[in-house]
Amino acid sequence: MNLRAAPYLRVFMPFVFGLSLGGWLDTPVPGLGYGLLSGALLIGALAFFKFPYRYRWTFGGVFSLLLFAAGYYHIVAYNEQRQPGHFSSKTGDCHFLVGTVYDSPSRAARVKVPLRVEALGTVPDSLRPASGNLLLFLQVNAQSEALRYGDRIAIRASIRPTEPPKNPHAFDYGRYLHFQNIHYQAFVKPDSLWKVSSGNGNPVWHIAFSCREKLLALLREHFPTLDEYAVASALLVGYKEDLSDELRTAYAETGSMHALAVSGTHVGLLYAGLFFLLRRLRLRGRWGRLAENVVLLSAIWAFTFLTGATASVLRASVMFSTYLLGKAMSRDASVWNVLAASAFGLLIYNPYFLFDAGFQLSYAAVAGMVFFYPRFYRLSPIMPKWADYAWQVLLVGFAAQIGTLPLSLYYFHQFPVFFWLAGWVVVFGGAIFMGGGAALIALDFLFPALAHWLGVGLYWMLWSINQLIIGIQHLPGSVIGGIWIAGWAAAFLYITIAFLGAAMAQRKAKWLLSALGVLLFLGVCRSVRAYDRMRQVQIAVYSIPKYTLIDFFDGERVTTLKDSLSDKQVVYAAQPNRWAMGTRDRETLNLVTDTILNRQGHLLFDPPFIQFFDRKLILLDQKDLLPEKPVSPVNVDVLILAKSPRVSIADCRKCFPFKLVVFDASNSWKQTDRWKTECENAGIPYYDVRENGAWVDAN
Repeated sequence: MNLRAAPYLRVFMPFVFGLSLGGWLDTPVPGLGYGLLSGALLIGALAFFKFPYRYRWTFGGVFSLLLFAAGYYHIVAYNEQRQPGHFSSKTGDCHFLVGTVYDSPSRAARVKVPLRVEALGTVPDSLRPASGNLLLFLQVNAQSEALRYGDRIAIRASIRPTEPPKNPHAFDYGRYLHFQNIHYQAFVKPDSLWKVSSGNGNPVWHIAFSCREKLLALLREHFPTLDEYAVASALLVGYKEDLSDELRTAYAETGSMHALAVSGTHVGLLYAGLFFLLRRLRLRGRWGRLAENVVLLSAIWAFTFLTGATASVLRASVMFSTYLLGKAMSRDASVWNVLAASAFGLLIYNPYFLFDAGFQLSYAAVAGMVFFYPRFYRLSPIMPKWADYAWQVLLVGFAAQIGTLPLSLYYFHQFPVFFWLAGWVVVFGGAIFMGGGAALIALDFLFPALAHWLGVGLYWMLWSINQLIIGIQHLPGSVIGGIWIAGWAAAFLYITIAFLGAAMAQRKAKWLLSALGVLLFLGVCRSVRAYDRMRQVQIAVYSIPKYTLIDFFDGERVTTLKDSLSDKQVVYAAQPNRWAMGTRDRETLNLVTDTILNRQGHLLFDPPFIQFFDRKLILLDQKDLLPEKPVSPVNVDVLILAKSPRVSIADCRKCFPFKLVVFDASNSWKQTDRWKTECENAGIPYYDVRENGAWVDAN
């Protein structure tokens, strides 16, 4: 790669380092804005100054430092809480708000509505102007499902900050919302929401969302079953709200989830199809090339807005637009320069894109394809044309997988072994379906009878794709799960890939030896971690409202005590921590029916008594477990109260003198508050799992 052909890459790197530091610290630096202004003036002066050869780095060094500082300033200032008039500084007793829905609502267990606050007050007559973003959670009903982009609504609700994860190593939804520039949320009751008006917001977005709704209605008509409709709407429109958990898991575990997100693949197919048709028109000369680029750009951005301009399709559209503009100026656009320029433009528009997993995966995949694919293909044997196409798809998949592997392991903790096989299915099937889907939309307006038969054919094609993906998912060893790596390990994996790439490009042994050295370092770190895991001891009382779930980690084995929780609830709350702890064996006990008198001398469970190594606990989930008559006190380390038993802290302490009391999340708020008051009056230490998150005791 020639850096002279990719000047934007040299601009991009210091800017990204500044964004990274600013996103991590998120702390304003006093006077940085004035420093940037002074730096810009200095750069302007240095641009006209001729440096001796030995000091030629001066301009580049000052310019890189300025870009670094600009990145830091940009991302810190982008935080909506620092904007003047933010509602967080005015809430107090104000629970009445008016705002406009600024994006399409989504539906899961509740309807989630992103609201841009415009005014707030204690009552409608006391409204004051305000700004800021707020995420509303509404019950699923006709009123909430009727909300659309641009609706102005009034609500009465308590506003509270987004919370950190309640369980160890769980997905940090609060951090995710932070990088969506949302820091507050509100749960709104049906009788506390009023629609004020419609049609507010940007008219272009109104048209885009309206077209998307019409397309979704058309797809519902031609794809009557839920799974096929869900995949059709994901492939054509990027709408994934109706995907079932089973189908979503199947596509994820086969490495095919990217096919269900309108992204670079879809924009690339649209570009390739239009480019093929326009070439047949034989447009010549400067004006012909201009007309060709105008048509391509118009189609790409129409498709972008039609799909709601999600982050993934927006990235791809900017990338292709940058490439087309470079070609329109009769310049040979370097792919690396296009990548850097498009990413630089997107990060200026929204610096929080840098911390979006989709943004990182998209650019990592494209970088992997750009670098590794041509080198793999040059080593390929000569094949017939029909086989060569399939071979190219396979190589592209391998190259993209190399680019995204560290990020995939870091974010998703699994590796789909048969991603190459699923890739053939979704790439060829998706390409055919996108062409057929476009024809279906056109025929539905022109020849409805033909559209019906085309819809039947596309329906069965999607059914076949789904069955193939599910079949691949159930192949033996189809996915390697439970992989847990830290962020620094992912960074070292990318260093390894960079060294391997340098070895392929320059054919020098030193790069290969460097890659092996990094892998050796990672192997040593993993061995040390594995040794620590063999000796680890931990108790974790998880936070799950209305339920009790406790894990006892003994080396790489975990024993679980639970009540009537479903497997899905257990996985959601505890699986990330189990992966992080590196557990291999698991045993599950029911709190009501099961008893362990002795297991390897480490865990004894005879309700309500628990002993784990030298830790003695009492799990009290019903009043009957507390002796009615005075008995000899049994000293314990921790008392765990669950299921709101009607007992007092004083009575518990008489029978079981303890050092700490833990209230798990299955207790009611009222009972927990009574116990807290009693503990505070008596000076007894306590821990509230519902409020503070999981209680973890590690020895």
